[in-house]
Amino acid sequence: MNNSIKKYLWGTIAFLLGFSFMARAQKKIEYVLPTAEFNKQEAYKMLEEGTNTIQGNVSFKKRGYTNYPHYTDKVLLFPVTPHLLEYLELRKKYNSKRKQAALTKEAVMAKIETKTLDDKGNFEFVNLKPGKYYIVSWVAWEKVTSSQVQSGPVVANYNMLGQQMGGGYVPTETQYSSRGFEEEIGEFVEVAGDRKVIKVNMAR
Repeated sequence: MNNSIKKYLWGTIAFLLGFSFMARAQKKIEYVLPTAEFNKQEAYKMLEEGTNTIQGNVSFKKRGYTNYPHYTDKVLLFPVTPHLLEYLELRKKYNSKRKQAALTKEAVMAKIETKTLDDKGNFEFVNLKPGKYYIVSWVAWEKVTSSQVQSGPVVANYNMLGQQMGGGYVPTETQYSSRGFEEEIGEFVEVAGDRKVIKVNMAR
């Protein structure tokens, strides 16, 4: 077999292997939906205007440091329905890169959205009817790690003949790296009566 044919065959094999890898990498995520039907009319009726207010705070503590959402980050309020409750249970089982629990498009749209009022995670929902709600937001945080790396040549002791003797040291310096993460914080809140102000602390 001459070299040109060999190169062609190896090139073809490399292309097929690369194509196979890309096909696996681009495989779509499988979404698992609740079996409980989403009742659109019921959900939107729960979101009709009322006289109550929910005031709250979102935070996430990691390694002794408290993280908050950024100023004007989203905070979402969903009416609690059987569809939502089943979704939250499914998330405990399906929350990987290959398979994830999901709400239907109609259920995702049935919500009230607000934004944080400052950089300390404070938020407010107004004009709510009595009922049970699920509030959710997201907090970004960083994981910082450190390692020792060599910063210069090894320093050693030499005798009069230029021969290395015992002792000496390797100069090092501390190098830091960080990786970003996002934590989802959710909380159930029940509103009873009218003209109430309910306080909620969504701390993890």
